Amino acid sequence: MEGKLPEIYWYVFWIGVVLISFGSAYLAGRSGHERSMKALDILKMYAEKGVEPPPAMMEQVSRQVLDAGKPGQQPQQNSRAALVQGFIGFLFMACVAGGFVMWLPEVGDTYPWLLAIARAAMSFFGFGSFGFLVLALLTRDK
Repeated sequence: MEGKLPEIYWYVFWIGVVLISFGSAYLAGRSGHERSMKALDILKMYAEKGVEPPPAMMEQVSRQVLDAGKPGQQPQQNSRAALVQGFIGFLFMACVAGGFVMWLPEVGDTYPWLLAIARAAMSFFGFGSFGFLVLALLTRDK
């Protein structure tokens, strides 16, 4: 097994890729659903009062909901979802860098500078993921 990456790391890598892909798709769908539900809550409030919503407000709500998925539009995402996505990305990169840190000594001492870079990347992404997690837990949605 000299110089060869253990097979378990490849399994962990592909499981991580699949989890991140599905997690990103879930969070994107969830933010679109929340945006639509907020618009429906506004319309429900006017319906309960029995009054017609102002035309300018209706135009704004319909533009926000209907034009959100069109190309060229910037996706509107709440801050907590963006922080959770940052946490997932940084955690994944920290795990990849950690895999290199554990694998490189098995290869030998041919690249000591690469080990230092992998350790620095693992530290950077590890602390960054912790920061994203703390911010996601402490941020309130408006």
